[in-house]
Amino acid sequence: MHQFSICSDNGTYVLEPHFTCGEHSLFQKFFRRHCVTAKILPKYSADLFIDADIGVVNPKRRIEEFLTESIEVTFYDRHFNFEIMAGSYLARNTPYAIDLIREFGQYEFKLPSSFHGTDNGAIHMFLAEKLFLKSSIEIEFCRKAYANSLNYDDLATYTACLRNLFGANTDFGKIRIMRKLEGWARDDWLTSGVWSPELDFMLHGWKTDHLKVPPRGTIRATTMNMNEWYSPFAGPIVLDRCTPGNTTWSYNEQLVGTREAVWKGLKENEKIVAFNRIKQMGKIHGLMERKSG
Repeated sequence: MHQFSICSDNGTYVLEPHFTCGEHSLFQKFFRRHCVTAKILPKYSADLFIDADIGVVNPKRRIEEFLTESIEVTFYDRHFNFEIMAGSYLARNTPYAIDLIREFGQYEFKLPSSFHGTDNGAIHMFLAEKLFLKSSIEIEFCRKAYANSLNYDDLATYTACLRNLFGANTDFGKIRIMRKLEGWARDDWLTSGVWSPELDFMLHGWKTDHLKVPPRGTIRATTMNMNEWYSPFAGPIVLDRCTPGNTTWSYNEQLVGTREAVWKGLKENEKIVAFNRIKQMGKIHGLMERKSG
């Protein structure tokens, strides 16, 4: 492994007495973690924030691959839908990045009283407000859809509404949103746990209570139940062996796929997502005009 520091927020961890985020001292956990990140960032040259269920599968890749001098905060597109990933981003130690993440941590107090999707839903409105100052009319239309959201389908419609503003661009001044297949992590279940040493760095969805024993025989790089995953490793993780420079990990060879097979599986899913996004855009007007109860 490479010599990086690891900081964890388990819900009770604080960096100093009376830890606050702006004027607030109590936070919903999904936003509190961004406040913690903003507090940690000044201590390092850069910070990679990741969800607790993201793990490194390929230690031969490095975080530095995703750092660009002119970009201060990097996000990436989730692969199985059209969301910007709120659960992982890469930030440089700059005043702009620190302020941006701190402000996002306080966005809990701007959430609508609807099915808002916590930080997963809020990241789109937050970034739209920061990046598209000349698109206030369009943003307000999407905000109305957000306020009327009742379920995950509505949330997807609201997300499609705002992602239309972002277009096909990836760079927005000091912020980058990497396209599908370009980020450092993706959901494990998209390829039934099959990964490629040439493509993958980290995988998302490794919750202990969702771990399953892989079936015998060949495992194809196609989608599986999103609430299940197979360990890519041949045996248990021995933390004492996780020393700097150790990149010779033992893998379950069933789950080591070719670049071509994994790429094909992910691209097939990407086509489905693109089609679904078009379908959701057709629902925007109805969601905006929905009458409450």
